[in-house]
Amino acid sequence: MKRSERYSIESLSNGTDQDRRGLIFANKYGLTDLSGVNVVGASVDTVRQLFYGTPKSILLERIQRWEANKDQIVTLTDNPLSMKWHFTRMGKVSGYRYKFQNNEEGVVILFGSFYRTLESEGDHLKIELSPHYISQRPVKSIWGELFGLGGLAHAFLSDATPKGVAVHLACDYQGYDLPDDFIFKFSTYSRTFKAYDGIHSIDLSDFTEAVATYGGKNQAKNYLIGQPRSIQICIYDKSFEIKKSDKVDYFTREWGWYSLGTYDPDKSVRRIEARIHQSIIREIGNGLGVELESFEQVEKYLTDIWRYAISKNVLMLDKKLIDPFWQLLLEDVEFLVPAQNTFICRKKKQSVDPVSKNITSIVGNMISLCARQRMNANQVYSQLRLLAVWPMIDAYYRSRGIYKSEFIQFLEKLLCLRRIAGSATQAA
Repeated sequence: MKRSERYSIESLSNGTDQDRRGLIFANKYGLTDLSGVNVVGASVDTVRQLFYGTPKSILLERIQRWEANKDQIVTLTDNPLSMKWHFTRMGKVSGYRYKFQNNEEGVVILFGSFYRTLESEGDHLKIELSPHYISQRPVKSIWGELFGLGGLAHAFLSDATPKGVAVHLACDYQGYDLPDDFIFKFSTYSRTFKAYDGIHSIDLSDFTEAVATYGGKNQAKNYLIGQPRSIQICIYDKSFEIKKSDKVDYFTREWGWYSLGTYDPDKSVRRIEARIHQSIIREIGNGLGVELESFEQVEKYLTDIWRYAISKNVLMLDKKLIDPFWQLLLEDVEFLVPAQNTFICRKKKQSVDPVSKNITSIVGNMISLCARQRMNANQVYSQLRLLAVWPMIDAYYRSRGIYKSEFIQFLEKLLCLRRIAGSATQAA
């Protein structure tokens, strides 16, 4: 993909070379002046840190007592000064049995995987950090509170080990409107386009492999691009969202600080957010030859990861030329630390475990047999769970970032292939 040449007013008036930070973009179509664009924020919006280990028996005993009553306010230790949590039991859809929530601090903890017994090792802990929790602390301090001596992970698990981290990187800006033909000029690996114009609000959690537009009658179009389990790009009116979520004071303060006072409260703020799943970050680490399983390990690569995500979902002027605004996002926006200019090439980890071949053979043979019986993916999944070796099968796929929903989609795809391209006829 080609980029525009960049100039500033000074470089043009002096007849000097290009200015890599200039806001005048020159290409075969002419000049585009983006000096009116004001980036008022570049922040880590959300961190979801996963841990592997065995639930502590003393905590499980306390949970048994807490389950007897609803709306329990609890502490994880006997220390009365310990952080307080709202404790609730979760449904199976979440994947976890319990939730500990403290909105004042901006932390939500999901604990106790439904796919493991509470007495066994597993991915039993997910800690989600909010923007205001992240913005108030350096990464070293955050990691100390999560995984240091006396940290949250050790309060829940014995032998706690970081097992993946997902991050949401957000860029907030003023002074630019996306073109009306945005989805026609947008290059992405997502294969499906869906429009939901005129809808006041919708649940975005069910969209997969889609580019969706949504918004109210007098509201600029908002976009959701990609899969939640991969790289997902969200573009929306942040000024509108903070009123709904009652966070106006917080974001007004943050935008004013980041922009050194140039934030204009009379203008709307739009957000472009790149949500990167832990499996993608793990593959990036594999490609770089480093381990990226924790927020601490990911910190130095955040800007490079942003550039990778934005380069895989690109607004184009034509088939080869990047739109100048998207080029600005690629080249100017930084997160916590400057870019390392690292070339990112994702790589799936190749298993050297001989058992993996046996596991894939079991699943493949089960799919072939069930296809003949005209079973659907959910029925195949139920049959697999009845096997004595199911824990090994589950652990194998989860280690590759394939959880229940993705696994069922995988089963559905293979069932379809067996019936359409294979020899799965109706059994006699």
